[in-house]
Amino acid sequence: MNYLELARLHEPVLLLLAPLIGAALALMSPGARVAWAAALVCGLLALGIAGDLAMRTLVGGDILVATIEGVALRADDLALYAAPLVALCLAFVLMAIGGALGEINGRAAPFALALLLCVAAGWIGALLAADLIGVLVGAEAAFVASIGLVALNGEKSRGAINGALRMFAAGGVGAALTASGAALVYRGVGSLDLSVIAAAHIDAPGMAAMGAGLVILGLALKAGVAPLHMWLGAAFGRAGAFAALGVGVVGAVGAAAALARVSAYLIVAAPLGEALSAIVALLGGASVVIGSMQAVGARNILRLSAYAGVAQIGCILLCVALGSPAGFAAALVQITAFAAAAMALFGGAAVAGVQAITELDGVGRRAPLAGAAMTAGAISLMGAPLLLGFLGRWRLVEAGVGADSWWAAGAVIFASLAGVFYGGRIVERLYFRRAAETYTGAPGGAAIAFAPMLVGAIVIIAMGLAPGALLRAADAAAALMMGAGA
Repeated sequence: MNYLELARLHEPVLLLLAPLIGAALALMSPGARVAWAAALVCGLLALGIAGDLAMRTLVGGDILVATIEGVALRADDLALYAAPLVALCLAFVLMAIGGALGEINGRAAPFALALLLCVAAGWIGALLAADLIGVLVGAEAAFVASIGLVALNGEKSRGAINGALRMFAAGGVGAALTASGAALVYRGVGSLDLSVIAAAHIDAPGMAAMGAGLVILGLALKAGVAPLHMWLGAAFGRAGAFAALGVGVVGAVGAAAALARVSAYLIVAAPLGEALSAIVALLGGASVVIGSMQAVGARNILRLSAYAGVAQIGCILLCVALGSPAGFAAALVQITAFAAAAMALFGGAAVAGVQAITELDGVGRRAPLAGAAMTAGAISLMGAPLLLGFLGRWRLVEAGVGADSWWAAGAVIFASLAGVFYGGRIVERLYFRRAAETYTGAPGGAAIAFAPMLVGAIVIIAMGLAPGALLRAADAAAALMMGAGA
């Protein structure tokens, strides 16, 4: 067996290690630019590994199981869909951050880059984890790194320190909920392995259901699901480009995907399904309503984007709550739409150097690339036809009607109507307002920073017009969950 074949045999481990190695190299680098180059190379390496792993296994239907220091990794179909998406977000965010290295102290830049890579590694680990302990370890590592990213911006704004402290408190509560839930699941099932839980004959379903509910609540808190998102506004209120892109794109997509994966495994367990579906549906509906209303009233573009993401995660949970292959496939499409919209909105705001809603006035004319990207993200959040956001919501309606869950269609309609208000407000200010102050753009901007946000905008349009490949991949990945519960 040659070295390439050996490496491909252990690709789940390599996918987890690549961003961690990048974090170590960034910390050892002598300057910000060298650290950024090392981080970008390792981010692209992680993307290449994830892409090769997904192509080899999704088509053949194989499930790879590996171990690293006693922690089991399970590359199931759902993980093989979501982990490359997180790696792709990481690579794009690293490109975009190349033009924003000057916004923080040069000595702190290697630490910020290392933390960003740790955010991605943590959520990739949670996505590949075979059991609830692995999920807990990965989620905690990612969230602690996210707290560090937010805190690093405290040099310029005390609000960032407040946001980091709120995240720390919320993360502690989430860890306690997840750990307690895992203990109850073990007592009720006798195993923490996700595939075993999904197919096991559960002797104590009440205890197991309570534990599974606590696990979901703990992960929902870290994902920013309303009403458990008390840290979100403070974290994004004064966030810089590092925090906004790292937490708002890589962290949010990873958390949403990990929450959807764990929820899907637990819901297909027959004795737990009905109770957990109700919990997930309740969280999803509350997140859609509360997130949408807060996005409508937001005066900060980063907060608006974050609250709109809360509503999107609510739609993802509603898809999962249906407990059907069509619902799981719709959740994966929603996650993809969420990732593209987040990249377009947060990336556009970072490149344009704006935070307050009023700072958007006239940016579409003076910074046309940033304006176009943010417009695509905003319109996608509205659920406008022929865009990726519409595709995700339409699949949710189809899955809901197929499962006789008409409430899902009602939630989609509400999310789309609210999206018209806050998405339309972004577009109106970009193109139909005159700026009160001279636009200076983002400090130290670089041409490479424009690429990721434009890719996000292109994906929103291209996948909306030609969604065949995306739908086939989502359907193939979702089919595993029914097999897991067989």
